[in-house]
Amino acid sequence: MSIVTEIVTFKAAEGISDEEFIRIVDGLEKEFHSLQPGFIDTELLLDKSAGEWIMIQHWDSRENQKSASAKIFKADAAGVFVGSIIPGTVKMRILPQIKTW
Repeated sequence: MSIVTEIVTFKAAEGISDEEFIRIVDGLEKEFHSLQPGFIDTELLLDKSAGEWIMIQHWDSRENQKSASAKIFKADAAGVFVGSIIPGTVKMRILPQIKTW
């Protein structure tokens, strides 16, 4: 099976602690991403030196990844998350898996 990896980097809004942001993402994963067709998993990373969060997600197809991405800014379950990031800092890369070892 060839999967699609989505790598998204962004900064959290001013005044949100790391612990609070982790809780927000936990809600997003439980109430939105995990319910989307083709969702496999998410990793959340923090580059403290840059003040930047990184989400790595795996999807079973580009079509399912695109569908979820199109819904996230409209979904009630994603509203708290969307309001907790700085939109201008969001960078997204979508890459097909070539091989695993």
